[in-house]
Amino acid sequence: MAGRVFLRVLARGVAIFIFVLAGSGCVAMRPPVKLTTPFDAQAASFIHASGRTKVSGQAFVRENSGKLLRAVGTDAVLIPKTAYADERIAALYGDQNRLRYGVNMPKPDPLYEQYMRRTVASSGGSFSFDNVADGQYYVVAMIHLPSKVSFLQFPILERVNVVGGKSVRLVMRGY
Repeated sequence: MAGRVFLRVLARGVAIFIFVLAGSGCVAMRPPVKLTTPFDAQAASFIHASGRTKVSGQAFVRENSGKLLRAVGTDAVLIPKTAYADERIAALYGDQNRLRYGVNMPKPDPLYEQYMRRTVASSGGSFSFDNVADGQYYVVAMIHLPSKVSFLQFPILERVNVVGGKSVRLVMRGY
């Protein structure tokens, strides 16, 4: 009798666990994205050119309570706008500036990350890229989400056009 009760409680606990996972998106994920554009290092090479522009900004999201969560001590990434980046960004973000839920993205081409620039946001959520060449870029900033269980980050995106050496200042709000 005690064994049957234990099995029913165990089965119920497993069912609740699976329901929670499914609701959180851990089980139910979209079909894998199929990318068609290969990475072109030459198209992305302007990321390594030295320019006169400074791309800087501050990144944050606002909780429903009104509290600001800033990109503190997390990465900010400058990505050159190429056909490959366009396809990846469209799948991940659509036309919004925050990550779409449940996107099943394949790993990027290993060279792709070599054609990005990274920095770490300050305690106020500020970041800066110096000597940026003219061109179109994506800026992705990671926002740390408080959690007692694990380290969670929420990426937000802005599109930037650098022209004529004029500096660009962004306020990345994630909404």
